[in-house]
Amino acid sequence: MIRSLLKIIMNDRLASWAGAIFFTLWIGQRYYFSYRPTFLWWLITFQFALFVAAYLSRHKAREHAKGFKEIVFPFICAALPFTLENYPYKPAGVPIVQLQSAAIGLMILGTVIIIVGIFYLRRSFSIMAEVREPIFSGIYRWCRHPMYLGSIFSSLGIFLCYFSMLNLIIFCVFCMLQIYRASLEEKKIIAVFPEYGRYASKVGWIWRLGTRRVLD
Repeated sequence: MIRSLLKIIMNDRLASWAGAIFFTLWIGQRYYFSYRPTFLWWLITFQFALFVAAYLSRHKAREHAKGFKEIVFPFICAALPFTLENYPYKPAGVPIVQLQSAAIGLMILGTVIIIVGIFYLRRSFSIMAEVREPIFSGIYRWCRHPMYLGSIFSSLGIFLCYFSMLNLIIFCVFCMLQIYRASLEEKKIIAVFPEYGRYASKVGWIWRLGTRRVLD
């Protein structure tokens, strides 16, 4: 049964439609439950709309995800920033009033970076650790993982809006997991596209910062 379920999940067309439907529903629930007529709200919603478009137009995977680390773990990473907000039975975070403008600025900056990243990634987009065509142009000339970097900036802004020691731990864990997630993906990409290793040795997370040492 598990193998049959995995075959369904790994079906490119079905997975693409499932992802598109999920983010379409997510946009719907955002509008129904948390609509705010603000620039940031519309910017984030536009980001999710681009996810829908990317899922519907992406390339077929050259190498599919396998196992917990490549299938389930990426979704855990993607969901962690949402746990920074206040929920029932969770210790409430309080905003750092003096840093609220900075917090909003970080969320806008992070979302813009994600939007630019998905614009160039488009047909190679995936949440699971799958290999599609690597992208070296646009923002990827200066940052290997703009969408992950953008999510870190956005999460930092959310953290400043809901400050607590628990959220500090969640944010730090999220950053570490995103870096680990990126390294897993890179190993998989390099195995299929060796040229990605040369690219990773020249381009870091921010220009040259965080370049990857690759042994030929």
